[in-house]
Amino acid sequence: MSVIWVAIVAFMAGAVNAVAGGGTFLTFPALTGIAQLSEKVANMTSTIGLWPGSAASVLAAKNEYRRLPAGMLVLYCLLSVAGGGLGAWLLLITSPQTFRLVIPWLLAFATVLFACSKPIARWAGRGHGNRSLKWTFMVAAIQLAVAVYGGYFGAGIGVLMLAGLSFAGLDDIHQMNAMKVILATLINLVAAVIFLIQGRHEISWNYAGWMALASIIGGFFGMVGGRRLHPDQLRLFIIAVGVGLSCYYFYHAYGHHEHDRSRSLSPMSYHLS
Repeated sequence: MSVIWVAIVAFMAGAVNAVAGGGTFLTFPALTGIAQLSEKVANMTSTIGLWPGSAASVLAAKNEYRRLPAGMLVLYCLLSVAGGGLGAWLLLITSPQTFRLVIPWLLAFATVLFACSKPIARWAGRGHGNRSLKWTFMVAAIQLAVAVYGGYFGAGIGVLMLAGLSFAGLDDIHQMNAMKVILATLINLVAAVIFLIQGRHEISWNYAGWMALASIIGGFFGMVGGRRLHPDQLRLFIIAVGVGLSCYYFYHAYGHHEHDRSRSLSPMSYHLS
């Protein structure tokens, strides 16, 4: 039953990613709650399980690819592969205890980022490009940093890339969305490959396999029927989930620890021990 429920959540996450983004806010608590996986294992399993659905969304922007500058596309793809690989490697060497303390901050950051995505998108569409060499290097550094974050955790990378690409000289939001889809898929791909090679013994394959299938179906139906949904209501739901998760994981990571520490330092507990 837990596999069925996680697959249903992955289907919903695939559809949400196709419509508004934020599918990680659904799969992460499902894997840590329903599947009872640790935060680190849940993050790796979620990356592998949702990547096929993310790759399917590339087809939705295929008409925009020919409009992208070839040199910029190649450079940013290389940066995304390098940064995604570095982020995935950093996750593998991070201890479960450390990641448990980091995860609420990442969730809170991603939630704020997602909540601000609409004004960022409007601002990005106004064209802030600057084509000087110095500016190009700065924007490339931003993309590399986003890719590292994407390989490590990944929630909200689409919004970050949209903000970064607004400075890259692209002229309209459709070009930036097409570039964003390609780069996000590459970041998740290289992270998934590294997890498959180096962390395969930690990944819960029973969940990841069914998640992959469900996310593809969800992504397809999300692209087909996404216009029938009210995006603002969906966004509010995702933001509410993100706020709730952030609060829960802050308490889970720090609240219990401080409570146990205060008990261990109290005179009564010292006397009873």
